[in-house]
This record gives sequence, C-alpha cells and structure tokens, in this order.
Amino acid sequence: MTCPTVTVLTPAYNCAGFLGQTMRSVLGQCYPNLEYIVLDDGSTDDTQEILSRFRNIPVVTLLSHSNMGEHRTINKGLQMVAGKYFMIVNADDPLLPFAIPRLVEFMEGHPSVLCAYPDIKTINEDGSLHAYVKRPEYNFKFMVRHHYCLPSVGAIFRSDVIRSVGYRDPQFRWTSDFDYWLRIGLAGDMCHVPETLATWRHSNGQLSADRSNDRAAERERLVTKFYSLDVPPEIHAVKAEAFSWAYLVAAQISSDWQDRAGYIRQALAVYPRQLLGLEFWDALRKYATWRLTR
Repeated sequence: MTCPTVTVLTPAYNCAGFLGQTMRSVLGQCYPNLEYIVLDDGSTDDTQEILSRFRNIPVVTLLSHSNMGEHRTINKGLQMVAGKYFMIVNADDPLLPFAIPRLVEFMEGHPSVLCAYPDIKTINEDGSLHAYVKRPEYNFKFMVRHHYCLPSVGAIFRSDVIRSVGYRDPQFRWTSDFDYWLRIGLAGDMCHVPETLATWRHSNGQLSADRSNDRAAERERLVTKFYSLDVPPEIHAVKAEAFSWAYLVAAQISSDWQDRAGYIRQALAVYPRQLLGLEFWDALRKYATWRLTR
C-alpha cells in the first residue's frame, strides 16, 4: 500500500481529561506519513499541560489562540492541511488501532470517493463501552430527505474537498458539520467502510445534547441555505420532504412545547404525505419511548 501524507486535526477546548488519550491514539496508528495539528481554542483547564508532553514529537504541531469556537478553529486547521488526506479527530473521541491505515487503503482503492466513514464504537465518559454502531450505507438523497447525517466521526477526506467545497460555515453553531457534509455530497461521492475504526464519547455538557429554540431554528436555516445552492433535479424534487424532516428534528430538540407543536404543524403543512410514511410513525414511536424513559 502507498502511504500518502495524512493531516489529522484535533480542535481542543477544555478537554484535558481526554486529550492525552486521543493524541496517543492518533500517534499510535502505525502510519508512517502523519502530520498531526492540535489547536487549543483558548482552553482554561489543564490542556496546555497535556500538550506540553507532546511538544517535542516531530510530526506534532501545537497551536493556541483565544477562544473563537470549534468551527473557526477547524477552519484554521484546514488552511494548514498539507496531506493528500485529512481527518478531524475530536479531542474526546480517540481513534481505534489501525484506523488511518485502513481508511487510506480504502481511499487509495476508490479514487473517485471524496470521503469515507467507518462504523464506530460509542463510549461512556469513563471510556467504557456504550455500544457498537454500524453506520448506514451512503445515500445522499436519503440524507437530504430525512435530515439525517449518515457519516460520523472517524471520517477521512481527500484534501481536494477543501479546494472544491471550502470550509465550515461558522454561522451554524450546531449544524456546521452537517452543512459541510451536505456540500460535500453535492461535490461528489462518499462511502461507508464497514469496519469499526473510531469512537464517539457520551459526556456531560456536549453541544449535541443541547435542547433550545435557537438550536431548533438552525435546522430550518440549514435546509434553506442548502436549497439556495445548485442542487441537482432529483434532490430538488425532495425539497418539501427535506423541510418537513428538518421541522420534525427541530420539534424534537426545541425546549418549548408550544414551539414543538408549531414545528410539527409546519412539518405536516409543507409535506402532508408525511403521515403516510412508516418512517414518520417509527420516528414518533422512538421519540415517545425516549421521552417516557429518560
């Protein structure tokens, strides 16, 4: 197998308790051509003390700046990518052994694929196993229709993505990564790699657990932006369904019951056939179960 350079970016903000483990997981990949950039986004915990342990490793570049948010921090790192491929590895989500060699091998064998994503292992805050998660096969139309991000952590990208798609959009606080995936989907193919190669950690205070009206409203803005782009006819044909599912997701994450009810009304108004779909009733069942057992 050829071993082109892979640039790994880790944005870090107050994750000192997990950062060392994550950095060791990247550096222990047994991959010869690695460039590792860690960007401290103005942490106020012991992040700098953790980083000092890695300061003399040749492949590691350590950067610090005043706090400007995850997405601007990632964009700063993307501007520095020099490898043929890049990955974004969150400070609390360590890679599993041989993730990088296996993903590079896949990408080298599929030159038309812009991004590949593996199955994942979810872990608890203490690192213990939570669950094994098999990611769905890639289907861009499904991702748009159901407002559902098929790829997840552990993804590898061709650096050509930066030139063709650009950077994260910091106007989105909660969905900037999903916006990026959607724009990549317009640019070319992505693919699922059926191997468990990465982790995602459940931890207190995660942005993904935030329930707020602002987060809910961002879902509609995301779809509005997406459909302002040059989308192909088959994707434009599912616009109503895409907005409907965005409203349903917004209803789930809104903090106000009146807003939740309003989002559900909007979902059914923009796409009345939603009521005929098994996916709608299955989603409603799962949400009701979650509310009753939480």
